[in-house]
Amino acid sequence: KSLWLPLTISLEITIVVLYAITALANGGQSLSFLDVNGSRTLPSLLQAAQLFLLGALPLYICITYRNPKLPPSRNLLACTAVFFLYASVDELFKLSFLSSYHKLVRLIYLSLGLAIPILFYRDFIRLYKFHPRAVRWVGLGLLSFVIGGFGLELFRSHVQEPHWYQLFGRWEFYQVDAIRTALEELGEMVGETLVLKGMVDLGQRRRVQSATFEIKRI
Repeated sequence: KSLWLPLTISLEITIVVLYAITALANGGQSLSFLDVNGSRTLPSLLQAAQLFLLGALPLYICITYRNPKLPPSRNLLACTAVFFLYASVDELFKLSFLSSYHKLVRLIYLSLGLAIPILFYRDFIRLYKFHPRAVRWVGLGLLSFVIGGFGLELFRSHVQEPHWYQLFGRWEFYQVDAIRTALEELGEMVGETLVLKGMVDLGQRRRVQSATFEIKRI
């Protein structure tokens, strides 16, 4: 069995724990190379690499597309590739942070993330029948990402900031925020890893099935 999944998740846990420890010990300011909101830091590079792979894999399948009888469709592959490749560049250079409409950009990401499954629901039904376990990996990863990336952001805006003293009176604000930020980053990174696991499994199943069809045609 492949060890890349547990090793990657272990690395992600290590990074966010180190971030939280250094942020808590230094008044909310972590070591620069561990800054989860920084550009081209260790967490940023890891997430950018994950997002690049999430875009490169469907792009490769789209370019080498041969058997339309096997899911997913070429259109879904192309949309998924463009979405994740742009997200990879955004994560690497923090393009959304350069804009004053950071929250709007995150809302657009969420809307596109929800729109793709709705627009291509037939593809996802076919994919689930084709490889249900891989689709469950993808679903679990998306759930982790949404909870981490958007759920904890909403928690900060609607609970932590207006009510932090009543809820966390004995804690400094930066202490609560450091833990919340670490959990947010962990949810995003683990989510991306689980989605990648599902995509890799789907790609492998599709490659095997395509080879089988080619043999039968011969």
